[in-house]
Amino acid sequence: DAVVSAASTTAAGKVELLTIAEVDTGTDTTRVVTSDALAGSYAGTKVIGFIVIEAATDVATGTAKAHAHIPASMNGMNLVTVHAEVVTAGTTGTTNIDVNKNGTSMLSTVITIDSAETGSDTAVTPAVINTAADDVATNDVISIDIDAISTTAPKGLMVTLEFRLP
Repeated sequence: DAVVSAASTTAAGKVELLTIAEVDTGTDTTRVVTSDALAGSYAGTKVIGFIVIEAATDVATGTAKAHAHIPASMNGMNLVTVHAEVVTAGTTGTTNIDVNKNGTSMLSTVITIDSAETGSDTAVTPAVINTAADDVATNDVISIDIDAISTTAPKGLMVTLEFRLP
């Protein structure tokens, strides 16, 4: 340490590397980021948001209710988080949503929104991403299925998917 002085914005020297958590914080002004830490941070995350059902419309079951195309900039990324939100909660039973890549589910446990809830983040049974099917490639097509709805249908449905390099 005594032989090599610390680097600065104007002088060469040794540097300390940021962790992914420190990159996410975004407040460090003296350490540097590696490409791997950047890719694993929020800055390396790409988001696809779907408006599956308009806000005032009852949610109904069906396959391929919304679609998105995977661009070349997302080639090789993995699905890392899923979330569904309704505008008005349904009651009695759950609303179940599946995410498909080229017609095959990317989830081993589908997204659920519980009775009287508006988001999947509070679900008793959380969604589970199938790590054997989580990767995407250029020109894949992502689609959203609605497998089940509450007895009193919720209104409006949005789905958010986050992708990141492995």
